[in-house]
Amino acid sequence: MPLLTVAIAAGGFLAAPMAGNGAISAIMARPTRLEVKYEAVAPVMLMGRQKVASAALTADFTATGYRIAANGKAESLIDWITGTPSFGIVSTGLLTPLGLYPGRYDSFTRNGKKDRHVIVDFAPDDVAISVSPKFGDWGFPQPTQDQKLEASDPLTAIAELTLRRRATPTNPCGGPMRIFDGRQRYDLVLTFAGRLNWKSGAYKGPAIKCSVEYVEIAGFKNKSAEQRAKDRGDLAWANLILAELDNGAVTPPLKLEARLKSRGKMTIEATKLRYGPTR
Repeated sequence: MPLLTVAIAAGGFLAAPMAGNGAISAIMARPTRLEVKYEAVAPVMLMGRQKVASAALTADFTATGYRIAANGKAESLIDWITGTPSFGIVSTGLLTPLGLYPGRYDSFTRNGKKDRHVIVDFAPDDVAISVSPKFGDWGFPQPTQDQKLEASDPLTAIAELTLRRRATPTNPCGGPMRIFDGRQRYDLVLTFAGRLNWKSGAYKGPAIKCSVEYVEIAGFKNKSAEQRAKDRGDLAWANLILAELDNGAVTPPLKLEARLKSRGKMTIEATKLRYGPTR
C-alpha cells in the first residue's frame, strides 16, 4: 500500500455535496492555503516503534486554479539502510464551482538505487503518461484509459478529500476514492465510523473517523490468487481521521493508522496543520 498517499479521495464532481460547494465558493472568493506536516511511525526490528519518515504538503488555491506540492523522506535507521529514499511531487489544475480538475501531476522519487520521474497529463478525454526510466511493465492487468479517466492523481485527491467532494450526510467520509498515480490504479473505500473530539499538537477540535478498505484495480505486480488473498488478509484494519474545520466544510486528513498482521501497527499523523487565507 502506498503509505504516504493513502489518505486521499477522488472524483464525484457532478455529485458534490453542498459542504464542498460552500468551501470551494469561499476559496474562489479569497486565496487560501493548506499546510500540513506528517510523521510516519512503524515497528523496526529489535528497536520497537520508531519514526521512519516525514512529509510536508502545501496546497494553494486561487479563484481559478490550484497548486499542491508535497515532499518526504525516510529517516532514522531506514534512512541509513536504504540511502535516503525520498519523493517530491507537484500537482496543478483548475478550480471551478463543480470541483477540482487535474492538469499535470509531476512526481520524482528516489529509492536509494534508482531515480524515477513520472509526469501525468490529464485532459477531458485522455490521460498521457511520461516515465523516465521506463517501468519494466505496466502491471497485470495494466490500467485502461477509462480507469485512468475516472480517477484523480494523489495530490488532487487530497485536496478533494479536504473539500468534501464526495461526502454525503449518511457517509461524511465520502468515497469510493479512485486513485491513479501514473502506474497503479486503486480504490480506497471509506466508511463512517463515528465522530471524535480530537486533541493533538497539530489540532484540537471535532474530527471524523473513517474505516478504510484498500482495493487494487490495475497496474500491480502479477500475483497468484493465493498471493492476492494473502496480501488482503494481512491488513487487519485501517482507520483515517479527518479534522472538521469551518463547521465540517473542510476536512484535511489528520491521521492514518493501520495494523498489518505481518508487521504490526503503522501510523502517519499530522504534527502541524494550518488552513486559512493565503498570507
